[in-house]
Amino acid sequence: MMESKESLKFDFKLVAAAICGLAMIFVALTQRNGALVAFQLYLLVVLAASSIYFGQQFIRILFMPVVAVLIRLEDYKCSRYFNKFDLNRPAEVVIFLAHYNWRTFEAWVKPNFFLEEIQSLVNYLNAKNQTFSFYPRASLNDVEEIMRDKNVKEVGFFGHGDSHVFCLSNDLLVFYCDFNDPKYAKEYAHQIHCGTPDGKSLLDYVVPKSNHSKCFFFRKSIRGRDIIKEFKRRAKEAAAEVKF
Repeated sequence: MMESKESLKFDFKLVAAAICGLAMIFVALTQRNGALVAFQLYLLVVLAASSIYFGQQFIRILFMPVVAVLIRLEDYKCSRYFNKFDLNRPAEVVIFLAHYNWRTFEAWVKPNFFLEEIQSLVNYLNAKNQTFSFYPRASLNDVEEIMRDKNVKEVGFFGHGDSHVFCLSNDLLVFYCDFNDPKYAKEYAHQIHCGTPDGKSLLDYVVPKSNHSKCFFFRKSIRGRDIIKEFKRRAKEAAAEVKF
Protein backbone atom coordinates (compact mmCIF):
# COMPACT_ATOMS: atom_id res chain seq x y z
CA MET A 1 0.00 0.00 0.00
CA MET A 2 1.35 3.41 -0.96
CA GLU A 3 2.02 5.63 2.01
CA SER A 4 0.54 9.11 1.94
CA LYS A 5 2.95 12.04 2.11
CA GLU A 6 2.30 15.24 3.94
CA SER A 7 2.28 18.39 1.84
CA LEU A 8 5.56 20.28 1.74
CA LYS A 9 3.70 23.57 1.46
CA PHE A 10 3.52 25.79 4.53
CA ASP A 11 0.20 27.05 5.82
CA PHE A 12 -0.10 30.77 5.00
CA LYS A 13 -1.23 31.53 8.56
CA LEU A 14 1.89 29.83 9.94
CA VAL A 15 4.11 31.86 7.60
CA ALA A 16 2.34 35.09 8.59
CA ALA A 17 2.71 34.24 12.30
CA ALA A 18 6.42 33.50 11.84
CA ILE A 19 6.99 36.80 10.03
CA CYS A 20 5.15 38.72 12.76
CA GLY A 21 7.16 36.94 15.43
CA LEU A 22 10.47 37.74 13.76
CA ALA A 23 9.39 41.36 13.25
CA MET A 24 8.55 41.74 16.95
CA ILE A 25 11.89 40.23 17.97
CA PHE A 26 13.69 42.61 15.60
CA VAL A 27 11.82 45.63 16.97
CA ALA A 28 12.43 44.57 20.58
CA LEU A 29 16.19 44.23 20.01
CA THR A 30 16.86 47.24 17.79
CA GLN A 31 14.45 50.02 18.76
CA ARG A 32 14.38 52.33 21.72
CA ASN A 33 11.69 51.06 24.08
CA GLY A 34 11.62 48.11 21.74
CA ALA A 35 10.01 45.73 24.21
CA LEU A 36 7.03 48.08 24.70
CA VAL A 37 6.66 48.67 20.95
CA ALA A 38 6.88 44.91 20.30
CA PHE A 39 4.19 44.26 22.90
CA GLN A 40 1.90 46.87 21.32
CA LEU A 41 2.49 45.27 17.93
CA TYR A 42 1.63 41.91 19.45
CA LEU A 43 -1.67 43.23 20.80
CA LEU A 44 -2.59 44.61 17.37
CA VAL A 45 -1.86 41.25 15.77
CA VAL A 46 -3.94 39.45 18.40
CA LEU A 47 -6.88 41.82 17.86
CA ALA A 48 -6.70 41.45 14.08
CA ALA A 49 -6.41 37.65 14.20
CA SER A 50 -9.22 37.32 16.76
CA SER A 51 -11.59 39.47 14.70
CA ILE A 52 -10.89 37.24 11.68
CA TYR A 53 -11.28 33.95 13.57
CA PHE A 54 -14.22 34.84 15.80
CA GLY A 55 -15.88 37.61 13.79
CA GLN A 56 -18.90 39.33 15.32
CA GLN A 57 -18.63 37.44 18.61
CA PHE A 58 -15.18 38.88 19.27
CA ILE A 59 -16.24 42.41 18.29
CA ARG A 60 -19.26 42.23 20.60
CA ILE A 61 -17.15 41.11 23.57
CA LEU A 62 -14.45 43.68 22.82
CA PHE A 63 -17.01 46.49 22.92
CA MET A 64 -19.22 44.84 25.53
CA PRO A 65 -20.13 48.01 27.52
CA VAL A 66 -21.48 49.73 24.41
CA VAL A 67 -23.11 46.57 23.05
CA ALA A 68 -24.83 45.85 26.37
CA VAL A 69 -26.41 49.33 26.45
CA LEU A 70 -27.52 49.07 22.82
CA ILE A 71 -29.10 45.66 23.42
CA ARG A 72 -31.10 46.93 26.41
CA LEU A 73 -32.19 49.98 24.42
CA GLU A 74 -33.24 47.90 21.41
CA ASP A 75 -35.10 45.47 23.66
CA TYR A 76 -37.00 48.38 25.20
CA LYS A 77 -37.95 49.78 21.78
CA CYS A 78 -39.12 46.36 20.60
CA SER A 79 -41.16 45.83 23.78
CA ARG A 80 -42.99 49.10 23.24
CA TYR A 81 -43.60 48.22 19.60
CA PHE A 82 -45.06 44.82 20.46
CA ASN A 83 -47.70 46.49 22.64
CA LYS A 84 -49.41 47.68 19.44
CA PHE A 85 -50.38 44.10 18.59
CA ASP A 86 -52.10 41.08 20.09
CA LEU A 87 -49.85 39.33 22.56
CA ASN A 88 -49.77 35.86 24.09
CA ARG A 89 -52.94 34.47 22.56
CA PRO A 90 -53.73 32.18 19.62
CA ALA A 91 -54.25 33.71 16.17
CA GLU A 92 -54.09 32.67 12.54
CA VAL A 93 -50.34 33.31 12.71
CA VAL A 94 -48.30 33.09 15.92
CA ILE A 95 -44.73 34.38 16.14
CA PHE A 96 -42.55 33.17 19.00
CA LEU A 97 -39.83 35.67 19.86
CA ALA A 98 -36.54 34.84 21.51
CA HIS A 99 -36.20 36.64 24.83
CA TYR A 100 -33.30 37.45 27.11
CA ASN A 101 -32.34 35.88 30.38
CA TRP A 102 -30.42 38.83 31.79
CA ARG A 103 -28.69 36.55 34.31
CA THR A 104 -26.65 35.01 31.46
CA PHE A 105 -23.56 36.56 29.88
CA GLU A 106 -24.77 35.93 26.32
CA ALA A 107 -27.84 38.12 26.87
CA TRP A 108 -25.56 41.16 27.18
CA VAL A 109 -23.44 40.57 24.08
CA LYS A 110 -25.74 38.89 21.52
CA PRO A 111 -28.91 40.69 20.33
CA ASN A 112 -31.85 38.48 19.36
CA PHE A 113 -33.23 40.87 16.75
CA PHE A 114 -33.61 44.56 15.98
CA LEU A 115 -36.74 46.67 15.66
CA GLU A 116 -36.29 47.13 11.91
CA GLU A 117 -36.34 43.34 11.43
CA ILE A 118 -39.58 43.02 13.40
CA GLN A 119 -41.13 45.86 11.41
CA SER A 120 -40.27 44.12 8.15
CA LEU A 121 -42.05 40.99 9.41
CA VAL A 122 -45.13 43.01 10.42
CA ASN A 123 -45.24 44.69 7.01
CA TYR A 124 -45.19 41.25 5.39
CA LEU A 125 -48.02 39.93 7.59
CA ASN A 126 -50.08 43.06 6.96
CA ALA A 127 -49.52 42.70 3.21
CA LYS A 128 -51.03 39.22 3.46
CA ASN A 129 -53.97 40.56 5.52
CA GLN A 130 -53.33 37.98 8.21
CA THR A 131 -54.30 38.14 11.87
CA PHE A 132 -51.28 37.51 14.04
CA SER A 133 -50.06 37.45 17.60
CA PHE A 134 -46.63 37.77 19.18
CA TYR A 135 -45.34 35.72 22.11
CA PRO A 136 -42.46 37.88 23.46
CA ARG A 137 -41.70 35.70 26.51
CA ALA A 138 -43.11 32.29 25.69
CA SER A 139 -42.53 29.22 27.83
CA LEU A 140 -42.10 25.69 26.53
CA ASN A 141 -45.70 25.03 27.55
CA ASP A 142 -46.85 27.99 25.44
CA VAL A 143 -45.05 26.57 22.42
CA GLU A 144 -46.55 23.13 23.02
CA GLU A 145 -50.10 24.52 23.28
CA ILE A 146 -49.83 26.62 20.13
CA MET A 147 -48.29 23.80 18.13
CA ARG A 148 -51.23 21.55 19.12
CA ASP A 149 -53.83 24.23 18.35
CA LYS A 150 -55.45 23.39 15.00
CA ASN A 151 -56.82 26.92 14.68
CA VAL A 152 -53.26 28.26 14.43
CA LYS A 153 -52.36 27.68 10.80
CA GLU A 154 -48.93 29.28 10.73
CA VAL A 155 -46.08 29.66 13.24
CA GLY A 156 -42.76 31.50 13.25
CA PHE A 157 -39.69 31.31 15.48
CA PHE A 158 -37.71 34.57 15.43
CA GLY A 159 -34.29 34.83 17.08
CA HIS A 160 -31.29 32.48 17.11
CA GLY A 161 -30.99 28.80 16.34
CA ASP A 162 -30.17 26.38 13.57
CA SER A 163 -32.10 23.93 11.41
CA HIS A 164 -32.89 21.71 14.40
CA VAL A 165 -33.06 23.99 17.45
CA PHE A 166 -34.50 27.37 18.46
CA CYS A 167 -33.13 29.42 21.36
CA LEU A 168 -36.32 30.47 23.10
CA SER A 169 -34.06 32.17 25.62
CA ASN A 170 -30.32 32.26 26.23
CA ASP A 171 -30.58 29.11 28.32
CA LEU A 172 -33.85 27.57 27.06
CA LEU A 173 -34.04 25.54 23.85
CA VAL A 174 -36.88 24.30 21.65
CA PHE A 175 -35.98 21.11 19.77
CA TYR A 176 -37.89 20.95 16.52
CA CYS A 177 -37.76 17.15 16.43
CA ASP A 178 -40.13 17.14 19.43
CA PHE A 179 -42.91 18.06 16.98
CA ASN A 180 -42.46 14.99 14.81
CA ASP A 181 -46.11 14.03 15.19
CA PRO A 182 -49.20 14.66 12.98
CA LYS A 183 -50.96 16.43 15.87
CA TYR A 184 -48.55 19.36 15.41
CA ALA A 185 -49.23 19.83 11.69
CA LYS A 186 -49.23 23.41 10.36
CA GLU A 187 -49.82 24.91 6.94
CA TYR A 188 -46.65 26.99 7.21
CA ALA A 189 -43.74 27.33 9.62
CA HIS A 190 -41.00 29.96 9.54
CA GLN A 191 -37.55 29.57 11.09
CA ILE A 192 -36.43 33.19 11.14
CA HIS A 193 -32.89 32.50 12.18
CA CYS A 194 -29.77 30.77 10.87
CA GLY A 195 -29.92 27.26 9.49
CA THR A 196 -27.49 24.40 8.95
CA PRO A 197 -26.91 22.49 5.69
CA ASP A 198 -27.95 19.03 6.89
CA GLY A 199 -30.66 17.29 8.86
CA LYS A 200 -34.38 17.83 9.32
CA SER A 201 -35.97 21.17 10.09
CA LEU A 202 -39.30 22.10 11.65
CA LEU A 203 -40.72 22.28 8.13
CA ASP A 204 -39.91 18.63 7.55
CA TYR A 205 -41.88 17.66 10.65
CA VAL A 206 -45.01 19.82 10.49
CA VAL A 207 -45.47 21.40 7.03
CA PRO A 208 -46.64 19.66 3.82
CA LYS A 209 -43.84 19.50 1.26
CA SER A 210 -45.95 21.46 -1.20
CA ASN A 211 -45.75 24.47 1.14
CA HIS A 212 -42.03 24.34 1.99
CA SER A 213 -41.06 26.88 -0.67
CA LYS A 214 -43.42 29.43 0.89
CA CYS A 215 -41.84 29.16 4.34
CA PHE A 216 -39.03 31.36 5.62
CA PHE A 217 -36.08 29.01 6.08
CA PHE A 218 -32.43 29.14 5.03
CA ARG A 219 -29.86 26.38 5.42
CA LYS A 220 -27.07 28.86 6.09
CA SER A 221 -26.10 31.68 8.42
CA ILE A 222 -28.16 34.83 7.91
CA ARG A 223 -27.98 38.34 9.29
CA GLY A 224 -30.49 41.05 10.04
CA ARG A 225 -30.13 42.66 6.63
CA ASP A 226 -30.88 39.28 5.01
CA ILE A 227 -34.09 38.98 7.04
CA ILE A 228 -35.19 42.51 6.16
CA LYS A 229 -34.44 42.00 2.47
CA GLU A 230 -36.35 38.72 2.35
CA PHE A 231 -39.45 40.06 4.10
CA LYS A 232 -39.49 43.14 1.86
CA ARG A 233 -39.42 40.85 -1.16
CA ARG A 234 -42.21 38.69 0.22
CA ALA A 235 -44.28 41.75 1.16
CA LYS A 236 -44.09 43.05 -2.42
CA GLU A 237 -45.15 39.68 -3.78
CA ALA A 238 -48.04 39.45 -1.30
CA ALA A 239 -49.21 42.98 -2.15
CA ALA A 240 -49.14 42.15 -5.86
CA GLU A 241 -51.23 39.00 -5.27
CA VAL A 242 -53.82 40.97 -3.29
CA LYS A 243 -54.22 43.47 -6.15
CA PHE A 244 -55.08 40.70 -8.54
